[in-house]
Amino acid sequence: MAEGFREPASLLPLRWGGYRSRYLGALVLLVAGGLLIQATSVYAIYLLVAGAAAHLAGWLILPGRGWRRVAVSLPSMIGTAGPLIGSFGALLLVLCLLGWLWVRQRPGRAYPVLVFPVISAIVLSRLFPQYGDGGIVVLVSLVVLVGSAWLARAVAGGGGRSAAGETGR
Repeated sequence: MAEGFREPASLLPLRWGGYRSRYLGALVLLVAGGLLIQATSVYAIYLLVAGAAAHLAGWLILPGRGWRRVAVSLPSMIGTAGPLIGSFGALLLVLCLLGWLWVRQRPGRAYPVLVFPVISAIVLSRLFPQYGDGGIVVLVSLVVLVGSAWLARAVAGGGGRSAAGETGR
């Protein structure tokens, strides 16, 4: 990572709250919402509603340009529901990472990390084709998504731009 790299979203003026508290709160809501959606069953539809609300709230409080957060919130929520249709549905989780990269203003050179959740979903669907293996699929997919997001951040920081050179666009 380049010396002096700062998150572009951290340079934006916030109308309320602090950057770190909003960032951490958003992470908790995004992940918890996604996990609640995965815990949904025909007998516990309320988990789908609670998970969707938490996931959407996470996008809305994440520091970033407001229109970007709103634009990705629904596709991301649909992506988190992907594994409900079976292990191949984990492919839809790439929507969550795509939204994250866009809201966090990652440069184009960071977007090739999107291939990792896609490959992961294909491999997981071959290894765990049974619906009952959803817990394993979700756990591995979550690890791949988080790892890909961190890799994208490292790639973004490796561009040699300093905080002084960032415009926050």
